Amino acid sequence: MKPISPFLIALALSACMAEAPERQVTAPVSGPLYSEFEQEDTGASFYGPFVAATLAHHNENYARAAGYYLDALNSDPDSLFVADRAFFQLLYAGRTDDAAQVATTLALKANAPEDDLIRMMYVLEAYKREDWPEVRERLKLSENTGFGFLVAPILRAWSYAGEGDRAGAMTALEPLLSDPRLKGIGEEHQAYILDHLGAYDDAKAAFLRLTSAERPTSFQPFVTYAYMLYRAGHTDDARAFLGEQTQRFKDNGFLMREAMRITSGYEPTQNTATPRGAAGAVFYGLGTEFAQGQSLQAGIVYLRVASYMMPEVAETYIMLGGLLEKLNVPGAAASTYAAVSNVSPLWELAKLKRIGALRADGQLGAAEAMVRAGLRENPADHTLLVTLADMLREKNMFDEAAVRYGQVIDQIRQPGARDWFVFFARGVCYEQLGDWGKAEADLITALRLNPGEASVLNYLGYSWIDRGKNVDRAKEMIQQAVEQRPDDGFVVDSLGWVHYLTGDYSEAVVQLEKAVKLEPNDPTINNHLGDAYWRVGRRIEARFQWRHALDNKPDDKERPELLQKLELGLPDLS
Repeated sequence: MKPISPFLIALALSACMAEAPERQVTAPVSGPLYSEFEQEDTGASFYGPFVAATLAHHNENYARAAGYYLDALNSDPDSLFVADRAFFQLLYAGRTDDAAQVATTLALKANAPEDDLIRMMYVLEAYKREDWPEVRERLKLSENTGFGFLVAPILRAWSYAGEGDRAGAMTALEPLLSDPRLKGIGEEHQAYILDHLGAYDDAKAAFLRLTSAERPTSFQPFVTYAYMLYRAGHTDDARAFLGEQTQRFKDNGFLMREAMRITSGYEPTQNTATPRGAAGAVFYGLGTEFAQGQSLQAGIVYLRVASYMMPEVAETYIMLGGLLEKLNVPGAAASTYAAVSNVSPLWELAKLKRIGALRADGQLGAAEAMVRAGLRENPADHTLLVTLADMLREKNMFDEAAVRYGQVIDQIRQPGARDWFVFFARGVCYEQLGDWGKAEADLITALRLNPGEASVLNYLGYSWIDRGKNVDRAKEMIQQAVEQRPDDGFVVDSLGWVHYLTGDYSEAVVQLEKAVKLEPNDPTINNHLGDAYWRVGRRIEARFQWRHALDNKPDDKERPELLQKLELGLPDLS
């Protein structure tokens, strides 16, 4: 059973919040920025950073754009247009302290933009400093807005709780408690505040009401209640409660993980019985809901706000990095994963994700350096060994790659289906090194471990055909691979080459033309199609394909063969 998210209703009621991250500034406001359209920049102090920021923005380099916009803003502090752009880029890039400072500057201007995100960060800047009277003063700007409708009552209530004012806190929650759609959120924070204020009996009663519901709106109250019991010295009660609830919700990974943390003597991931923790959990929830609803940019913004409130919570950075990778900005994802502390239980996961993001961003040297550093600390780390072997194989360093794959294989006591890849990859290395005996043994092992894997079927089948071995079986294997991956140009190429090598040149042309359409710039596929065209008498087209193969940077073995074909064609069949 999955609980109803308390944020789903809130998102519907606060639609303007979802629009904020996607907002577009259609024109600069009246002010110094209009000099952007002048022909000359005699001061040479504003335009460079602004143009650089704009280019970085369009190239989705948010960290660089944020820095340049901030430089431009320092040169032209009166420009609301630049300040607005700087604010959003700083927030999106994770420079949340700087974003909060820009929001404070913007909010204090007489003609400040009416923007929920800016107002929210303006409030949170004081909230993080625990200046509770100032929080309430700044919240006055957010009345009757999307931000004010949902989040303002929570922040106001916690501002009173921060001063020890229980009555003020409960009164501030009334707008939520009196609205049937938001009552669940209000009751959660009521329980958290009672816990924070040390009202143990009242907090216990509030938590039990929340956790006894047939369909609870959130699992966080379960965790916070258990942690309250643990802190109060009722360790056995906490363990018993968590045991009951993990049995009740058997499929809930979050509840099981948090139970393990608490019963092991650690704080929960999000300690919502504190002002920062409670606020951070609100924005974390909003961010996850937006992300799950495919509003990835909005999800990133609200998760950034959550990290501003709770910079110590590793889960926020793991989720943020995943969203940035989905948006195809792996460099930003790598920087985000780097924010996870090395004392966090998620440090190893964050490290692996960072290595993957660096590789996707083309920072192969940095990724390899991280892998090798990790192996110096733990030479037997299975995942790092595989990662390093993969990187070496991709760089055609087959000797060392084979050694590293071998170190992984040596750790495997009883090979199973999940181990097929390391045998396959080592087999590829051996084949590239010219040691077919070892290569064939590894590839056969990989196929035995995972009989339907298209990569193995294709590679082993192609290798057999190329050597004139097991032709009938190899042809069946490649056909099976094509059925699994009909849009994979390399697999289709194998099928075409099978037909070529077995003398069926017309069918070879059909399959190889398909392969070229799927992979138009692979020199080997162009080379194969050229050969097939020559055998069916289409010699002008054959030479065109061979020239195209030469243009696509063939390897040192293939290049002289192509040059010879262009000069002499293929020899006649005997």
